[in-house]
Amino acid sequence: MNRSEKQQLIDELHKELEQAPHAVLLDFKGLSVPAATEFRRKVRASGARYRVVKNSLALRAAKGTALERLESRLAGTTGIAYSGTDPVALAKVLVDFAKEHPALSVKAGVVAGSQMLDAEGVKALSTMPGLAELRARLLGLLQAPATQLVRLLGTPATQLARVVQARQDKLEKTGSEA
Repeated sequence: MNRSEKQQLIDELHKELEQAPHAVLLDFKGLSVPAATEFRRKVRASGARYRVVKNSLALRAAKGTALERLESRLAGTTGIAYSGTDPVALAKVLVDFAKEHPALSVKAGVVAGSQMLDAEGVKALSTMPGLAELRARLLGLLQAPATQLVRLLGTPATQLARVVQARQDKLEKTGSEA
């Protein structure tokens, strides 16, 4: 790879990392090629990206991005998984895959561009509910009071209708006996 190709790779990676406030560094030493291919597919399916770049190039690309905080962890065989949307979905994919393939291990991560996590922090992040689940829970919480209010407002009318129906039934019953 010549100097201009390296610079182009650095610029491209820098642009992607600027748009991705959530990143995780991984050690993939010993991971087989089929497993690596499956891993890349799963990461892509979660809406994230995964790249393997020389550490020296990654360090230069990370300047001015969220990943810059993890530069001390860029040593040895390192892959970078990053996402611009949901850090929980990314963490779940990484931790689940690492359980199945022990050759893949999480080194460290950064969330929201500022919160640094160690391997245990990424693991804890993976146990949290995802963005879609949190939105569904919030919507359920917001809808519950409205549903209860409608039910409460309808209750007196329902009870009144039952009382009127009972009175009518009683009058009809007493009128037919006379």
